Amino acid sequence: MAFPSNCDGRVILADPSTGCTLTRATIKGMTPADFEAQDVKEVGMDRLITRAKEARVAGVIESTLETLLMSRMAPIKNALTKQSISGSDSVILPYIYMRQKRNINSNYFLVETGAANPSAGSNGIPASAWDITLKKHASPYATSLPTLERYFLPGKYIVVEWFKSDTKVAYSTQLKVISAVNADAGGVFKAKVTVEPNVSAATWAGFDATAKGPYQPATGLAYNLANSVSDYESWCYNDVAENTNKLLTFWLQTSRETHQYNDEYLKALNAALTSGYFKDFRQLPLAEQKRLQHKKFLRDWINSVFYGQRIDDNQTVEGYRSLPQVKDPANPNCTLEYKANALGFQQQLTDCTRVGDSAGAQLNLDVVAADGYDLKRAREADGTSIDTIDWMTDRWTAGNILELMQAYYKAKYGIDTTRYYQPNQALVHEKEVLMPYNIYQLPPDLGGYNMAVFHDSYFDDKLTAFVASSGGAAPAGDLGNRGRVLWGVDWSDFLLGIVASSSVQRQTNTADNLYNCIIKPNISHYMLNSVMWTSILQDPARHLIRHNFGSAPTGPTA
Repeated sequence: MAFPSNCDGRVILADPSTGCTLTRATIKGMTPADFEAQDVKEVGMDRLITRAKEARVAGVIESTLETLLMSRMAPIKNALTKQSISGSDSVILPYIYMRQKRNINSNYFLVETGAANPSAGSNGIPASAWDITLKKHASPYATSLPTLERYFLPGKYIVVEWFKSDTKVAYSTQLKVISAVNADAGGVFKAKVTVEPNVSAATWAGFDATAKGPYQPATGLAYNLANSVSDYESWCYNDVAENTNKLLTFWLQTSRETHQYNDEYLKALNAALTSGYFKDFRQLPLAEQKRLQHKKFLRDWINSVFYGQRIDDNQTVEGYRSLPQVKDPANPNCTLEYKANALGFQQQLTDCTRVGDSAGAQLNLDVVAADGYDLKRAREADGTSIDTIDWMTDRWTAGNILELMQAYYKAKYGIDTTRYYQPNQALVHEKEVLMPYNIYQLPPDLGGYNMAVFHDSYFDDKLTAFVASSGGAAPAGDLGNRGRVLWGVDWSDFLLGIVASSSVQRQTNTADNLYNCIIKPNISHYMLNSVMWTSILQDPARHLIRHNFGSAPTGPTA
């Protein structure tokens, strides 16, 4: 029997039978049968379904990109080899979640300054430690966030996207958070975050100043990734619980989703004499807190699925035994696992030279058309007939492409006509517009296929977070260039592999000797959830990313 529709998400079915294009995707409500059809009947996957259902009942609504990702879940437990002894095969234990709400932004932070940590190399601080000062970016969608340092928990990872001012070369630098302190100045909320790069100590010692440069950003845009926490490690940091009645922002959850409270807190929430102001504005009900935490948790996942990088330079087939080890807390001599990070969509394409860096130059639609033709040929290699290639981007780039294509058709054919393009199309499910797009019919010299250009607020938010010009117009300048992307994704080829899902609930003080003579002990409750996953691109040739391009595309040539 299907779940109640108002409590469940959607499945967007994009597969080769639809020509590998979202313009023909099938959208329907998610039911248990969708998972059973994939032979996903193990306890771990059932737990994921339960969590998703619980979140939706509490009011968590998926964005379109999240729906696409959830639709691509597949079990890969049988592909895992694990031996809990030293020298075993590497077991990748990343924890990731994706972005949720689109109209609130506690996701991007502007890098104001960067400098070497004054204590680097001493007092347990790595020699590679680097201090960056972060603050709210200039986007009109940004929200002022007090106690900004609480968004950067020890052990989490961040990515800083930036570029060298002299060469305009783009860098995406992954850094691990060591600590964060308040750095507010002049009424501006700031945080000084001490980080270390994903480079081992031995490798760092051999670097000269030039080699260290890409790991020491002093500008750019930073955003959080999920942490990398084994189920055998002690890690229980709570993220911020923002009060939506006042701030209209969401939590930045960790990949090990934790929730703590005690009985006295419940009594305070439910007390008859507790004021309405306290209940509504100073404290959030537990259900509401859990909903917000889960939204943050999911948002971090989508960041990691798309942008996650290696845990360090030892994450190779040959060097996995030098990866961080997970020890038994009761026996430090017992190695339980090797830790690694799942490689995100962009990193896997980068490794296969499938990411094009325009270095600030204008996007050329003649080149984009040629890229699309190459993707068409790669996707037809398995015998599938492809007539449409999808591109995903921000709304400003999509609008510029529409204007250029209209001018192109007029110049080429000498008439004003919409015969060769279909504007204002959309993915629609139950009268809800999920993602708008335009379709352009390209002549043979440009590839002879249909080009569908989708735009989504995910890309809008990221672009405006880099830098915003006056009046909320499209961001401009070199930093704005760094935020522009064009994704050529074949969703039928992309899989979100689920290895396992774990969950535990614990209570403390129930058997504590201090409470043996107390009738009503103050019980503390802990709820811990985790998921073991990896993102899979089965054929990198079917995908392409172009980024770091200017705000005024050119072409195509008539």
